[in-house]
Amino acid sequence: MPPKFKRHLNDDEVTGSVKSERRNLLEEDSDEEEDFFLRGPSGPRFGPRNDKIRHVQNQVDEVIDVMQENITKVIERGERLDDLQDKSESLSDNATAFSNRAKHLRRQMWWRGCKV
Repeated sequence: MPPKFKRHLNDDEVTGSVKSERRNLLEEDSDEEEDFFLRGPSGPRFGPRNDKIRHVQNQVDEVIDVMQENITKVIERGERLDDLQDKSESLSDNATAFSNRAKHLRRQMWWRGCKV
């Protein structure tokens, strides 16, 4: 073998070696990465972006609140429309009954007038 291939390579010199990757993973402090995945982005690196996300999230929360209020109002309106429909049907039935009784009374009064 040529001399340049005979020399022994350290793990640091070989970037793809499994031992160096293990050592790098074990030696590096991954608290920042864990914090990122557990708590979301924070700190000065993510400050402006986090503010934008927070602003958009606040807007989304406001829209959700408005939509929930709208849905509640629509449900209440539907209930009132049902009540109004029931009352109008009742009024229509009463009007029909009144009309029938008025016709009957008018005929009775006509026959009384004829008899007198």
